Amino acid sequence: MAEKKTHLFVIDPIERLNLAWDTSIKMAFSLTELGHDIFFCTGRELSRSLHPSGAFALARKVAFAGKPGELTQAPPMRRALESFSAIHMRREPPYDLDYIGTLWILDSVAGQVPVFNSPKALLEVNEKLSILDFPIFTKPAIVSADADELLAFAREKCGSNIVVKPLGLYGGRGVEHIEGEKGLSDKLHLATMNGKESRMVQAFDPAVHSGEVRAFTVAGKALSWCLKVPKKGEFLANTRAGSTLETYRPTSRDMDVATGVAETLMKRGVLFAGIDMIGGWLSEVNITCPALLNPDRSSLKGFDQIAKAIESMSGH
Repeated sequence: MAEKKTHLFVIDPIERLNLAWDTSIKMAFSLTELGHDIFFCTGRELSRSLHPSGAFALARKVAFAGKPGELTQAPPMRRALESFSAIHMRREPPYDLDYIGTLWILDSVAGQVPVFNSPKALLEVNEKLSILDFPIFTKPAIVSADADELLAFAREKCGSNIVVKPLGLYGGRGVEHIEGEKGLSDKLHLATMNGKESRMVQAFDPAVHSGEVRAFTVAGKALSWCLKVPKKGEFLANTRAGSTLETYRPTSRDMDVATGVAETLMKRGVLFAGIDMIGGWLSEVNITCPALLNPDRSSLKGFDQIAKAIESMSGH
């Protein structure tokens, strides 16, 4: 057995999670199967101080009773972040100042203990905007707070059939499909709050009705694939919006996109990513709290590989 290590998971409050299928919980469980110790805390249970100096977590040690959904937490204890072998930032967005504050504290120890995913990458890589870093894999898109600029793009590049996305939300929240000229200008002014907030605009791709592909990548390589199929008559492929998950066999194009994006992200400290594609084109990059390792959300298949990847990259 490998040397026992300690892992801190910075997660949302446990009562908000579906313990039976939550990806973070299954990652933690799989690490205990390898003999490692697990601690949980929320972002608001992190602190940084001069006296005594350092960053700390009010953390609770976790024990599992044979499966991910059965866990208990010990009373909280204050522990230096540098004392952990690895820290896992698994908080869900919204990407607001509270979320960024968590990243600032974690980044203060990133040189002493591995943090997955890298706080610096989470601060610098926007999940929507980052697709523009991969022009060979991405259809034309624009990000702007100028509604008139968005309108011109929608007309010239998208035939006035567009998807509008906020930059800081997740799970399909705030995403709109707007088709046709009627009210288009007014809707874009409303979406940007008359120039106060940026929005991404992309051409609507009807291929989404057949499903959005999710590649779950670990250390720059695609570990698994699934297909997110929207509800009939809907366009959102997010599970929160009611999409169904199906098994999927990737095409060579899918493999090129997922591998090319994941390898680039890995160089920036992103160990885990969810790469989304529609019709063979990159649609979104998920690095804050990627999930959907396989269509059976209760399955542990593949999590042993994740745990071993984490083990190999962890510290003391």
